[in-house]
Amino acid sequence: MKTIFDEFQLGNLKLKSRVVRTGLWQTLDFGQTCEEYDLIASSGVGLIITELMSIYPKDKFSEYSHKISNPKFISEAKMLCEIAHEYDVPILGQLEFIKFNRGIDLDIDVNDLTIEDIRQIQSDIIVAVQKLQIAGFDGIQLALGNNFFLSKFINPYFNQRNDDYGGSTLNRCRIVLELIKVLKNNFNIHISCRVNAYDGRKGGIDQNESVEICKLLEKVGCDSLQITRPLSPLYFTKKESEEGELVSFIKLLDENVNLPVILGGGFGEMEHMNEILNSTPVDALSMYRPFVAQNDFLREWKLNGSGKSRCMMCNNCYRTKTSECYHY
Repeated sequence: MKTIFDEFQLGNLKLKSRVVRTGLWQTLDFGQTCEEYDLIASSGVGLIITELMSIYPKDKFSEYSHKISNPKFISEAKMLCEIAHEYDVPILGQLEFIKFNRGIDLDIDVNDLTIEDIRQIQSDIIVAVQKLQIAGFDGIQLALGNNFFLSKFINPYFNQRNDDYGGSTLNRCRIVLELIKVLKNNFNIHISCRVNAYDGRKGGIDQNESVEICKLLEKVGCDSLQITRPLSPLYFTKKESEEGELVSFIKLLDENVNLPVILGGGFGEMEHMNEILNSTPVDALSMYRPFVAQNDFLREWKLNGSGKSRCMMCNNCYRTKTSECYHY
């Protein structure tokens, strides 16, 4: 019988538990951030995925995120890695952006990108990965889910291009597939991709096409998948119907893709998480808000053999773009 505190292998990464801490914002000063990471890493978490690391300095959410362009980025990122590795916890850098900046143009639509723009985006991500590798990260997570830029690029609802980067599933994913090939050929890193199980818009990605996208990602060397929903965490609620749709997708995915799968979205009770692990092909479960409400809650869960997060899922930590809990 599987439990959240099992040791297991996520691709080339050895995890001490099946709980993945996934990040979103980080507005604390760096000293507080290090204290938070120390509590999380020492509590029994299996993997840490950092907060958003913004590729572009004038991105929509760059004010609330780590900036790749920050002169102190490598030195500060190195300290976060050292904290995680002190407790034998692997750490991935989450690379995301909302808007592509081309000079004074700060919000280029996916359909207006030139081929040179596409190459620039790929190059900018490669440079970010170089910095993360220098800092000591075990890998990266590419955000192909929620409503970030690359998720829009691969989505037929947004992508109406008529060149090699539009039209078919393969063409819309080409920007990412080319990037992953280069990264796997030049870096010894774990690449995890966050993918929407479905889009929810008419003319968007359905579950079947999402599976096809995951098959393409596996083919070019993606090491793991984190499955999420298209909307931002602001709208994440704990509805049985929503969880059922995600579980249904996971089962379909398992029939077609041979990659470890992380499932996220509103988990906060150990008994229920164990139930998901034993009734689905899910390999690990990701959590964000419970770690904001209490950085080291896993320590108590492991000691007691059960537990429920004190997080109220009020989403104020998201709405206010802070790293602090409204209630605690």
